Amino acid sequence: MRQQITMARLFGLEDITPEEVLRRLGEPGFRMVDNNPCASFKRHHIPGARHLDPGDYGAGDLECGKEDTIVFYCSDALCGAAPYAAKRARNMGFEHVYVMTEGISQWLKKEFPIEKA
Repeated sequence: MRQQITMARLFGLEDITPEEVLRRLGEPGFRMVDNNPCASFKRHHIPGARHLDPGDYGAGDLECGKEDTIVFYCSDALCGAAPYAAKRARNMGFEHVYVMTEGISQWLKKEFPIEKA
């Protein structure tokens, strides 16, 4: 079976599926970061997700420990915001960093729960 090449994998990061995210939502130490534009975040985001600018945040903005699991997502597989933000987190020393490559577009298509700001 051939694995799809994604920007996350090119950056040395692991992908996580929307189904796995849905299963793990609410677990202690499981954090979601939305890297979509502010207007998109206000319209709909994954429950509990925080919004961060992918190129302008520091370790303290993540509000979690280095051992927590952090999942970054943006619009879809063609968007580079989440992989870029995730790579920044990895470079800051966070150990368990993932990218939900399918993004909010597939989350919505699957009719998974959302929140509005």
